[in-house]
Amino acid sequence: MKKVYVIAHTHWDLEWYFTRQHARVQFAYHMDEVLQALATNKIDYYLVDGQMSILDDYLQTAPEKRSLITQFVQAGRLFIGPWYTQIDEMVTSGEAIVRNLQLGHQVAQGLGGEMPVGYLPDSFGQGQDMPKIYNGFDITKAVFWRGMPKEKSARYFYWTSDDDSQVLVANLRNGYPVGTELIESDDYAALLHKISSDTDSNDLVLPVGGDQRPVDFNLKARIAAANQAVPEYHLAESTYPEFFAQLQKNKDLPHYQGEFVDASTSKIHRGIYSSRADLKQIYDQLERCLTDTIEPLMAIAQYHGVPAKPGIVADLWKTVARGQAHDSSGGSNSDETNDDIRHRGVVALQSADALKAYLLRKLSSHVAAPLDLFFWNPAPTTAKRIFTAIVATRQPSFILQNAAGETVPFEVTHQEKVDMAVIRHDPQTMTPDIFYNTTVAIPLTIPATDWLGLQVEEQNTALALRPVQSTIENTFYQLSFTDHTLTLTDKRTGQVYPNFITVEDGGDEGDTYDYSPAYHDWVLSLGFDQADGKGQQGTYQSHLCLTGHWLVPADLQARTEHHAQTAIPYSVTFTLQADDPTIGFTAALDNTAKDHRMRLVLHTDVAASDSFADTPFGMIQRPVVDPHLQDWQAIGYKEEPTTLRPMIHLANTHDDQHSWTFLGLGEKDFQIIGEHFNDLAITLFRGVGYLGRPDLKRRPGDASGLQTKYVPTPDSQLLGHRVFKGGICLDPTFSPAVLQARHHQLAQGSLYFQQQTLDRFTSPIQYFPINENPQALVHHPLLDLHAPGVVVSSLTATQDGTGLVLRIYNPTKTTIAAPGTLDLMQNSNICALNLNDRVRSVLASTTKSLTLAAMRPGEIRSYGIYPIQ
Repeated sequence: MKKVYVIAHTHWDLEWYFTRQHARVQFAYHMDEVLQALATNKIDYYLVDGQMSILDDYLQTAPEKRSLITQFVQAGRLFIGPWYTQIDEMVTSGEAIVRNLQLGHQVAQGLGGEMPVGYLPDSFGQGQDMPKIYNGFDITKAVFWRGMPKEKSARYFYWTSDDDSQVLVANLRNGYPVGTELIESDDYAALLHKISSDTDSNDLVLPVGGDQRPVDFNLKARIAAANQAVPEYHLAESTYPEFFAQLQKNKDLPHYQGEFVDASTSKIHRGIYSSRADLKQIYDQLERCLTDTIEPLMAIAQYHGVPAKPGIVADLWKTVARGQAHDSSGGSNSDETNDDIRHRGVVALQSADALKAYLLRKLSSHVAAPLDLFFWNPAPTTAKRIFTAIVATRQPSFILQNAAGETVPFEVTHQEKVDMAVIRHDPQTMTPDIFYNTTVAIPLTIPATDWLGLQVEEQNTALALRPVQSTIENTFYQLSFTDHTLTLTDKRTGQVYPNFITVEDGGDEGDTYDYSPAYHDWVLSLGFDQADGKGQQGTYQSHLCLTGHWLVPADLQARTEHHAQTAIPYSVTFTLQADDPTIGFTAALDNTAKDHRMRLVLHTDVAASDSFADTPFGMIQRPVVDPHLQDWQAIGYKEEPTTLRPMIHLANTHDDQHSWTFLGLGEKDFQIIGEHFNDLAITLFRGVGYLGRPDLKRRPGDASGLQTKYVPTPDSQLLGHRVFKGGICLDPTFSPAVLQARHHQLAQGSLYFQQQTLDRFTSPIQYFPINENPQALVHHPLLDLHAPGVVVSSLTATQDGTGLVLRIYNPTKTTIAAPGTLDLMQNSNICALNLNDRVRSVLASTTKSLTLAAMRPGEIRSYGIYPIQ
């Protein structure tokens, strides 16, 4: 006899074609019914979708329900967590995933404890790093639906990541709503035979629930009817922990490894990585601001007498988590919903910017030495590079001096004359109050977790400006725009790449879920042959700017007619910095066309068979041609397995001699294209006009989302001004750790503050007066990591504020035998932590140095550093 574990649940989208506000009202009544059903024993157990955000919202308006919820959780009848929101795994950074789980655990612990199961029943693809992330939270079981390829069809299996972490998986091959058939159909045999496929196990799981589905008060009666109708099966109400406890006794389950992004049993939406590029940019920026700047700077500030504000940071992470929910992150929503998602992200960025501005100002408010321009390096490694700053002075000229009185070299990249006169209705009556904002580039070396101060000395002499020319260069590259040809020269090899970069414009007759080429497509390759170019060569920083407009079809009808008369104005700027192997890239354009996709295309000298990209805590190699591209319809895939690939921060193509990388600042979608697969295409954006469309070229059949209703999404056309930023790297070899370090440098930019009274609006809160920090600013570096082969994931304060958490990982598939050392500036105790910042073991006591033990392939490692006061 087969035993069927019936799991009563709901799947609760935070938002979708409805807004979060709509869903909150529905859930308020739904949760009341759940509690009523448990209290009256209409159901024995209930799973609240594995995410805490909906309960967090519920308890804001129904705080009196907290004790009842806690009662049922502690009794083992109501199952909550472990997530805060159900994430989109493929485009969310590792730290953001960790913080999502940390928040979920924290909220769940306040209600009696989290379900120890990695529950993501509807995410559009399963990332290769999830087993080791789950194990980092002591989670060894997982549930999901989408993504399994035809070759890996087992219903129950062990899933392993590259560091040998492992979880036991229940794959809901028939979807999380399959159990609604138990309630709505009397054909019990068909249902039970369906969920028995692809496994030899006599223990089967049957989830009974669906999207925003109410409680099934008749569940017991339907179970009894099924047991009577099909005696070879025995159905009983149960829980995932109970099911897994029995399943793990099965010793013959297969083992799988890697990511799962195939559409064998359901749509997977590979085209969603580029949907609503504007939202992905906002939340990527917010994630980076928190991990690269806010958290390490706040941790450092504590040791300079500035109290931390963990509540503000936690609130910002909740905003990130809500933006990570799989529909929210994908952008596959109504315009009204996407407006809400965008607004939340923008508001959170304002808070993050204010927090950064306050910390930098407060840290600089009490200085004994005559210094007034302060640069900070919150990273755990030394920063030696070009920093930029805007310096306010009364005179147009000045020099910079260090604490020893030595002149520090710099160059001016821009200067603006500003009049801060008191405003009057009649401008002629205003008394000018002139000062100068001067943008400078400065070569600096700042120790890890430390600062560097300079003094601004005004002078009457003129400042030199960079010469204007058509060619710029640094140690690594030469970029020229001559005779309307953009040419890149790699100075290390002498290799010349004429017109190495273009923009591809093609039709998009897809929807907010998927890119799909137009039925009558016309793909244009847009170059710079009609552009105007202007270069400025500097000693420390150089720019080459190309401006013009591209002509593209206005819409799908114009594309069908091969009519390209709609102008898209653009400005593309390349930046070279001294001794920096990253070419800075900024593209600003005004999108005036509809239903199209624009991609940046790098024309490389690599004929690729595989592409490479980063994942939350690693790197992944994928074929440039999907193995099922030719037979996907014959084997029943729900959409074409186009090799549209996700990235977190970087996409790469390389061979034994050449490596080309794009470092993204919000771009999440790429593909290797070209006759010889030598072109690296990065999706900048795509515009579409509907939530879901039926019968796409890439995805035949019913529309995604709502099958019986067209939902127009004109805002998803992304008309208007758009800005895209990133970096381009050419290297002789491929080094993931080096590339991630470059991305960190590119993303963080320069952290600085000038003590001055000329410009009171350098930030919106600069106008507010503050008291000086009681503790004078002195050099108090905390640590210094010497481990070039690993990636720094985060540096933050421990949750109890007594120490620091340094998280690193090995991005490669090979062991790092001797990663390096961690030097501390004061005696500390060092512990190994799990990903929830709980101590696993003590590594060293009262020490100032730790030699890092060998790191397994893909290993994530968290160090708890507790300075001895």
